[in-house]
Amino acid sequence: MNRLESPEEQEQIEFLHRLLMESNSTEHQTTGENLRNRSDILYQLGVAYLRNEEPLKAREYLEEAEKIADESQDSSFHAEVLYALGDSYYQQRQFNAAIAYYQKYLTISQQLQNPRGEITALFELGNAYLYLRQFTQAATFYQQCLEIEQQIGDRYSYASTYHQLGYVAQNLREFEEARRYYQQALAIEIEFDARHSLASTYHQLGYVAQDLQEFEEARRNYQQALALKIEFGDRFSSASTYHHLGMLAHELREFEEARCYYQQALAIKIEYGDRNSQATTYQGLGMLAYELGEFEEARCYYQQALAIYIEYGDRFSQARVHHNLGTVGQRLREFEEAHRDYQQALVIYIEFADRNSSAGTYHHLGMLAYELREFEEARRYYQQALAIKIEFGDRNSQASTYHELGRVAQELQEFEEARRYYQQVLAINIEFGDRNSQAVIYYNLGRVAYELQEFEESRRNYQEALAIYIECGDRNSQASTYQKLGRVAQELQEFEEARHNHQEALAIYIEFGDRNSQASTRHSLGI
Repeated sequence: MNRLESPEEQEQIEFLHRLLMESNSTEHQTTGENLRNRSDILYQLGVAYLRNEEPLKAREYLEEAEKIADESQDSSFHAEVLYALGDSYYQQRQFNAAIAYYQKYLTISQQLQNPRGEITALFELGNAYLYLRQFTQAATFYQQCLEIEQQIGDRYSYASTYHQLGYVAQNLREFEEARRYYQQALAIEIEFDARHSLASTYHQLGYVAQDLQEFEEARRNYQQALALKIEFGDRFSSASTYHHLGMLAHELREFEEARCYYQQALAIKIEYGDRNSQATTYQGLGMLAYELGEFEEARCYYQQALAIYIEYGDRFSQARVHHNLGTVGQRLREFEEAHRDYQQALVIYIEFADRNSSAGTYHHLGMLAYELREFEEARRYYQQALAIKIEFGDRNSQASTYHELGRVAQELQEFEEARRYYQQVLAINIEFGDRNSQAVIYYNLGRVAYELQEFEESRRNYQEALAIYIECGDRNSQASTYQKLGRVAQELQEFEEARHNHQEALAIYIEFGDRNSQASTRHSLGI
């Protein structure tokens, strides 16, 4: 984001430029003192441009300052210049270059026995590795940072380090660990009445609760964060909390509320010229439009997000957008386009060693191959997805892939194999109390048993499915299940039972105006 300069900042920059011009004049000799003054002006100009988020302009002055500082052997000043150069690359998201300068800053701080400098360097190294998604390395630097803070008794600084360790744990999907770190940060922030920092930590606790599907807890934490930001007039920072409240409402299927929150977030980001951050909200609006069946609108939002990520060189975030564009292409039956987007997403996830996210894309490539009736190809993709989900212990998510493998086996008439997969899904659905999904699996187990001519087994499964559909008030699914029970009864020559079930199905199809299904059911009834 390029901030507009305040009058005070512009005045300071102009003043520093005048001083620099004076130092360049022929009246000044390049003595040690003059060089030191000149390097100090160059450094201050660099820092001023960094505050204005103009890293290239900042580096122009900082590199010259660094040459003078290196020759003058003023280690303390040299360290400060190196740190600012690291910040200039960090602002450009050139994290490896930033790391090189932060490492140099760390080395000098260690030589000078400057623990404050060490803490700063270690913290920034952790941040850079965090953005590179090298989480183990990031955690190592944060832990080293925490150790020095504890040695010098800087309890206040613990909070920001605990916060970042929480962020690392959250990215590793170690949600309880993340919560513990955030709560440690929160306790210190409350102790020191650090209300600005409290807002950020409440926000992250909301995010963790959302990941753990503790939705009311998530909402409470987000609302506390938002209240603090509004209290301090921190409109810019409130955008991220509006965005996450949108995500929460979306997950709770409160679609209009979700749209309202996303639009509030986007309006603030546009108002402050925060183009980079706008991408995540465009993506959220795209996901919402997709959920509402507005596929062309979803594509438009995703393309806006992708353009921003490309503009800012955020390659990792491009992967998620390509994946989502793939889902849109698939729904619009633009299969080649969908396949290209999924493959682009997968390439990036593999490049960043993000195996967890790649599982979702392998799964969707399986769905695409299934839709194209390329069943062996679909099976390979699903098996790759399943292996990763098992590796990461994501048991709940395994259910959807086992389900799809069951459907593939069923299409290939490998009915025993299909039954094994469906039974694994059922066990997971029961474990997580997912009644709706249980009904679908009982229904599919009924179909498999019917194909194997195990009619009593088929009936038991259909009846289990029907009981749940009635419990959940899913009239449409009840109709297809009554129809299947009618066919089972016919096979068992229980003709009155068959007629009763077909009539139940017909009544629901008439209720929903489903003329095609009415015709097939009338045919079964002989009318």
